Amino acid sequence: MKSKLLIMGVLCAVAFTANAQKKGTNALSFGVNVNTEKQKNLGGEIEIKTNSYSIGYGNFIKDNTKIGFDLNYSKYNYSNAPYDNESKNYGGNVTYQKYFPLVKTLYAYAGGRAGYNYGTQESTSTNQVTEYTTNTYNVGAFGGITWFLSKRFAFETSLLSANASYAETKQKENSTGGTFDYTRTSFNLTSEGFINNLGFKVYILF
Repeated sequence: MKSKLLIMGVLCAVAFTANAQKKGTNALSFGVNVNTEKQKNLGGEIEIKTNSYSIGYGNFIKDNTKIGFDLNYSKYNYSNAPYDNESKNYGGNVTYQKYFPLVKTLYAYAGGRAGYNYGTQESTSTNQVTEYTTNTYNVGAFGGITWFLSKRFAFETSLLSANASYAETKQKENSTGGTFDYTRTSFNLTSEGFINNLGFKVYILF
């Protein structure tokens, strides 16, 4: 999807301390993705809106080793009258990252994470409304490249990841014929290869 290519960090920097990868350094990260896409066809106009935001904090508990957490929120809306689909997701991750020097201020990193996500979705059409609520638990490993641009901030990208997740979804359907309730569970294993689903973060260091 087009919006996946627009993942970016909001650049901003204030700083006070020594080398970014030193013990005791704190790191704040911000991310935002806002995208609106409109398509026209014989049936009318389709509008797709995607908004996602993230904020994170980390601390280097020793040289080249950071632990932290991320909080995320996203909203997706697909509109093609009379059909409308809106979903919202709230989540967070606890992370661990180990950094390995490559060339000067360029580092590779590898780490792990565990997280939780709560999602809601509502699909409406002329004669039917369907609502979903989903609780997802996940653990995973990931790796990539970090560039400590200065003592003030760093730029980071994820290149490889593997994840396992368990989800429980409750579905409530209200249509002309009546109301129906469903509950289903799923377990997924996923991996992303080199430079798949590329994402970026910018860290404020202090």
